Amino acid sequence: MIKKQQKWIALLVTLTFAWLLQVSTMPLAAASTTEQVSSASAEQAPSFVEQESASGYHAKKKSIVPIILIGVGVVAVAAVLFLVVLKTKYDFRGTWKVTATWTGHPAADFTIVASGATKDSGTFYEGTTPGTWTASGKDVVFTYSVFSMVFTGKFTSKDALSGTMTSAIPGYATGTFTAVRTASATAIVNFGPGGTGKEIK
Repeated sequence: MIKKQQKWIALLVTLTFAWLLQVSTMPLAAASTTEQVSSASAEQAPSFVEQESASGYHAKKKSIVPIILIGVGVVAVAAVLFLVVLKTKYDFRGTWKVTATWTGHPAADFTIVASGATKDSGTFYEGTTPGTWTASGKDVVFTYSVFSMVFTGKFTSKDALSGTMTSAIPGYATGTFTAVRTASATAIVNFGPGGTGKEIK
């Protein structure tokens, strides 16, 4: 959803910028010498033409309006790129439904709840099983120390991430996972020694 919004915003800004450039190239309306001569009276016309001829050719002054419009367009594009792309904030804190597929095993779903004083690190719980996590930009690593399991993932949007897993538990050496932010915890999976790797009802 975030990527779609970014595409629509980028398209809107591009169209607006193109319109501003087109407007900036349009000539400004100005009174011509012919109109000035025709507006003068018949008696004033000869002297008016003589004055115009004597003064010589005057180049039209360039308007500052096109420069202002181009400047506004550039600022608008920069602002959108900064707010939509550079200022996208990723926060691992919250409740996540994780779908894990260990090599040689079917996929299993479980839920973790992550918390922390900052967006850089904190703790999480899967039921009563604790773990720690760290984050840097789009990268997230969360670890079950008791199970020696490490999940290394990357945000694909503000509310979704995916990555790989490693573990020292026999039969669960490597795998992949995806996670989606959700509202509440509903399932717990036992990956511990003697565990089945299936959801606990």
